[in-house]
Amino acid sequence: MAVTKADTFVPLGSTEFSALIDKTGPFKTNPYFAVALSGGSDSMALALLAHEWAQQRGGRITALTVDHSLRCESAHEAQQIGQWCATLGIEHHILTWTPPDVLQGIQNAARNARYGLLSSYCRQHHIPHLLTGHQREDQTETLFFRLARGSGMAGLAGMAVVSDLNGIRLLRPLLSVSKQRLVATLNQRHHPWIEDPSNQKSVYTRNHIRLLLAQSPDSDALHNRAQRVSECFRKFNNLLNKKVASCLTESVLLFPEGYATLKRPTFSEMPYELALRSLSALVTTLSGLEYAPRTEKLERFLRALSAPVPTSRRSFSGLIFQFRAKSNDWLVYREPNALEGPIEVSPATSILWDRRFLVECHGIKTPVSVRALGREGLTWLKCHEPPIINKNQRNTPKMVLASLPSFWHLEEMIAVPHIDYLNQHYTDAKFTAQFTPPKPLVARAF
Repeated sequence: MAVTKADTFVPLGSTEFSALIDKTGPFKTNPYFAVALSGGSDSMALALLAHEWAQQRGGRITALTVDHSLRCESAHEAQQIGQWCATLGIEHHILTWTPPDVLQGIQNAARNARYGLLSSYCRQHHIPHLLTGHQREDQTETLFFRLARGSGMAGLAGMAVVSDLNGIRLLRPLLSVSKQRLVATLNQRHHPWIEDPSNQKSVYTRNHIRLLLAQSPDSDALHNRAQRVSECFRKFNNLLNKKVASCLTESVLLFPEGYATLKRPTFSEMPYELALRSLSALVTTLSGLEYAPRTEKLERFLRALSAPVPTSRRSFSGLIFQFRAKSNDWLVYREPNALEGPIEVSPATSILWDRRFLVECHGIKTPVSVRALGREGLTWLKCHEPPIINKNQRNTPKMVLASLPSFWHLEEMIAVPHIDYLNQHYTDAKFTAQFTPPKPLVARAF
């Protein structure tokens, strides 16, 4: 437990916090939030302030702690956080992640798992907003981290105060607040917090950046300058997003089956920067990525697409770009080898399959699996009654059909929502698969 004093820093008061969170609204009269609570000083201060703010408006919060099971102390720490929440009158739940036996890119994998668990809980419990405790220093680290990776303007705009995450609103109201002020807030209230020792390991790039920034003789001024730089990039980014939205409207047709067509003449006439950003948005949405591919990779692929004589078929970032001379466009769909494997779905729950489809099942008693329709599913449709012949199946390209989510019980196919197939033994059940990628095709200006 940390006992750091921060007497020289002004605690964050309820009035100032109210002004910060109001900027992320509007909200209903009785707001309901989930708070990602790791137990660190940032998220702990956020939980205290958000709890008070919600109570004053007749609302409530639910604190969610993800136990990554990567440290032997993690389970005990999660229980400790739960005890603190019980004392404060805050509802608390622990979400456990079991890491795979072979794990590469541990920080990125843990981060993706954390957001997956948090967003899944919010969807299942109809919580529209998820708050995270990212603060000013986190924003600065993100700026330098992305600069080192060669990010473009969108990346250098930093983290957004409000963004979309798997169908819910991700809110970061503390991005302009220093870590020291959050520590001071906890000290003022005599409330403890947990220090994660892995945050000090310089072997991780982001931690190395954090330690270097802390050694700056005038780190406060450095963070303020970084904030101004990110704000400048954010303003230009929002202006460009409006232009990109117009370009996408003219050049792309997006289908609920998770594929798109890209008009070659319209795309070829776009100014370079708009074409690059349009391609980035299309790839990110259709592949279900949270972050766009690196700028240099996008630039190489854009040059390939812009060749005078189009290549009939190219793959990029888990997608196939197939040129169709007759319609003079590209058919863009998921690469079969990149599709996620089978996952289990429990009754009356929702889960994201292939990072793109929010799948749910109701009216059944046992879990079912969701997987790509594939050749096996297409063969099933041909061999089993009733035959599936409807408008969707006739118009959807065959290679896209094979990538659609389908529900199975053991080796029996139950449903394929996008083509209205429902096994006659399951007519009392309901199965849905909604195309809900982490990043929508047209970015919102936050």
